[in-house]
Amino acid sequence: MSIRRFLIVPLAATLLCFSANTLAASPSRKQSGTWPQRVLITNDNGIHDGKVWALARAFARHSDTWLVAAGQDRSGTSNQVSLGKDKQAITVRRVYQGKRLTAYALPGYPADCVIFGVLGLLKDDPPDLVVSGVNGGPNLGVRGWFGSGTIGAARMAAFLGIPAIAVSGLEDDDEKMVAKVTQWVVKLAGSSLARNLEPGQYLTVAVPRISADEIRGIRFAKRAPVTRRLYEFRRVRKLKADGERWEVWVAQATGRKPNVPAGSDRALYRQGYIVITPMRLGEVNAAELPVLRKRLDEWPKWPGNSR
Repeated sequence: MSIRRFLIVPLAATLLCFSANTLAASPSRKQSGTWPQRVLITNDNGIHDGKVWALARAFARHSDTWLVAAGQDRSGTSNQVSLGKDKQAITVRRVYQGKRLTAYALPGYPADCVIFGVLGLLKDDPPDLVVSGVNGGPNLGVRGWFGSGTIGAARMAAFLGIPAIAVSGLEDDDEKMVAKVTQWVVKLAGSSLARNLEPGQYLTVAVPRISADEIRGIRFAKRAPVTRRLYEFRRVRKLKADGERWEVWVAQATGRKPNVPAGSDRALYRQGYIVITPMRLGEVNAAELPVLRKRLDEWPKWPGNSR
């Protein structure tokens, strides 16, 4: 094992230098018979998770594979990053190097792993695809999408212009199921569905935590909406120390069940289907822009500005 040190330029400046199209792999590779030829693998459970190694080794049979994962479990960290203005250098550990598989561990988050992999290790030859997972939880609904570190890594990859797939819902202790799921993910990655992803797009995949024989098939679905007030806060104590006033609040479950509309990812998952949800970056409501422009006179004017 060897330890290597890499200097990362300030994150904000780095990302602003790249558009969604800049980092995309060579178009000629997409037209080739074998795709993806170059893959970056990560997860949010950390470098020691057996599922991510199974996934990396499955890809390494067909592709040049790079595994970059955090040194510890980083579940639920969304697309949080530690690299930035106050942290520009990281010490990473190369934990494995083989013929078609190289693996690194770093002190950060899943999104950091993607940034380092794409802008560091593979900056001269970007990966065709980023695959994140396989996570143990299913990452369903809007809430699962928003908070998942597995999906956060895929979201960061899409931001950098690299197609991505986030896979979740697989238990550790079923070796046969792990083998089946990883083999299936490799086939999904090589399909036209993944090959034709445009910059800014990614897929999330939720595999039911049941036996392989019980899985009923594959379905595409929207995310189940957020159920309001699953938790509420209650103040339990007031404190006063050194002239300052403190309050202790406790979050408690309300007992409400999540909203599960028919045909949503949660509903289909419960029925035993592998659920794939196509995602796209961007929160700008483009359809609303022309409406707002027509109603410009209704908005408060800035003092001293007649427009």
